[in-house]
Amino acid sequence: MENLLWILGRIKPYAPFLLIALIGSIIQSASATGVALLVKGIIDNVFILKDKESLFKTVSFLLVLAFTMQGGFFISRYFVVLASEKTLRDIREEIFSKLVRVNYKFFVKHPAGDLISRTVSDVEKTRQILVDQIPVLLREPFVALALFGALLYRDPFLTLALIVVLPVMSFMVRFFGSKKGKHLKRVQESTAGLTQVLSQTFQGIENVKVFSAELKVLEGFKKFNALIYKSAVKSEFYIAGNTVLNYLLGYVVTAGVIFYGGFRIVSGHLSPGDFISYLTALFMIQPPLINSQKALMNLRGSLPVVGRIRELLSLEEEDKGKEPFRGFSRIIFREVGVSVNGKRILRSVNLTIKKGEKIGIVGRTGSGKSTLVRIIPKLVDYEGTVTFDSTELRDIDTVSLRSKIGFTTQEVFLLNASVRENLLIAKGDASEEEIRRALELAECGFVYRLEKGLDTVVGERGHSLSGGERQRIALARIFLRNPDIVILDEATSALDMETEKKVMENIFTFFKDKTLLIVAHRLSNIKECDRIIVMKEGTIVEEGTYEELLEKRGEFYRIFKEGTLA
Repeated sequence: MENLLWILGRIKPYAPFLLIALIGSIIQSASATGVALLVKGIIDNVFILKDKESLFKTVSFLLVLAFTMQGGFFISRYFVVLASEKTLRDIREEIFSKLVRVNYKFFVKHPAGDLISRTVSDVEKTRQILVDQIPVLLREPFVALALFGALLYRDPFLTLALIVVLPVMSFMVRFFGSKKGKHLKRVQESTAGLTQVLSQTFQGIENVKVFSAELKVLEGFKKFNALIYKSAVKSEFYIAGNTVLNYLLGYVVTAGVIFYGGFRIVSGHLSPGDFISYLTALFMIQPPLINSQKALMNLRGSLPVVGRIRELLSLEEEDKGKEPFRGFSRIIFREVGVSVNGKRILRSVNLTIKKGEKIGIVGRTGSGKSTLVRIIPKLVDYEGTVTFDSTELRDIDTVSLRSKIGFTTQEVFLLNASVRENLLIAKGDASEEEIRRALELAECGFVYRLEKGLDTVVGERGHSLSGGERQRIALARIFLRNPDIVILDEATSALDMETEKKVMENIFTFFKDKTLLIVAHRLSNIKECDRIIVMKEGTIVEEGTYEELLEKRGEFYRIFKEGTLA
């Protein structure tokens, strides 16, 4: 019931459209009742008494009622769908808006396939509620109620006797609806798993082929595909079973009515016109009753999916902070720790970063380097304190802080859009001269050799470009933004040594007055840093200049001797 009330609450802003649809339903209902009542005159006055004047009047009136009934249907259907599609548009937008605002750690814990499934597949199931089921429930019950009035008018005793069927229909709605809902939810959950397999396979297709892992990924696909098949078949079994029982019940009721009416006509207690009129209303009431029952069953079965959408929309957004970012003279880490999924990533980190300082960060794989630098743009929750001068990082307004940070990693984010559009992510109002200068500093001369230059579409995740080209575009964004804090997390790992050397020289020159944090994949990248931080098992074990750390012959020296970093 909560899910249904939630859906109705979402469509409430478009209540005027629903009101118009309701008026259409009333028009359709009144016209359908008129058709059922008109049949008596056709039988008694035209077919039996052979009255020509009644024939012309009755046929004309019948045509008017038919056009009016279909007009009412159109109004009812169109305006409820209009309200529903507007509601779905709002829900899709709100889901995506919510997802891009939740905390970064949420995406670490939740696979992309599940989120895509909820955003696309679950919303489509909700569409069936709004576009298919609610319109039926706003229209068909009114038609059935009006025709029920006609049945009562023609034969109250028989009509009241037929009410015994309603509890049977109610039981069928509950039974078949709950069964369908259970299996439909399983279909959606399995679809999320299938989407995840597809996403991982297509993103890593090179590795799948190189390692001949086709059978492995196919095994995962088959698992979820089988679950979808099994649940979908069971769901359809209950849908078909419900339909069959509905029609069987209808035929049984019709047979009983025909027997009863025929007996009364033969006995002389009922005119043929009254009976045919009653029979017409009975035949006309069956489709709206069956449609209403099916809509109720489908609605009951689809509502669990709405719960999955509500879970997304109820997610807590990342804490934005209240204090505007006003710059800093020092960033101070005190006893900082980070845990992810119960695993300790950072522990007891104490660090002071001065404004304008160039700091290199070194450590073996899993030492916590990337996690450390992700704290500054508020991508990672932490224990302890991180202050910009005297202001705690948690209290700083996230938007104003991130507007002063440039951050890029070896995993480059590119839109399936033009090079220009990908650059303008960093600075939407950048001039052509600023773009040209940023590309030059990032050694992106290749851009002008592309088919359409800056307007060349790079493809999904930039797949039309090489790894090095993607990284250089990402670095061009940093130059274009010209932030106060620059964070490079192995951002030149795909560049050849000559290009990397030029880019790093440009970075140190262009950002000479800015704070620079470099997670190194080559020791040569951090030789010019003011200070180098060495991390091991989630904490800082050494600090100093390049030469000082070599002289200490500690962890940095061991990394240098082992050639762990080139």
